[in-house]
Amino acid sequence: MFLITLNYQAPLETIDRLKEEHYTNPDGLFAKGLVHLAGRLEPRTGGLIIAEGDRAEVEAAVATDPFVTSGAATAHITEFHRTR
Repeated sequence: MFLITLNYQAPLETIDRLKEEHYTNPDGLFAKGLVHLAGRLEPRTGGLIIAEGDRAEVEAAVATDPFVTSGAATAHITEFHRTR
């Protein structure tokens, strides 16, 4: 499993404008069915996604995310192994 942290680099107006593309990106995590849980951080400085898949597939999907490709956010991927 993977913990993906998105850190916003752009104003929230830009993030809000890209949000629909973030969710509907045909090559992204959501369209590929890799997301188990996702949500925004509070305060609203980024987001958190828990995803499952092989590392190459997750990395490729994150690389196509409109937040990332536009420079509006950076993404950090951490692999973890669920024990509970």
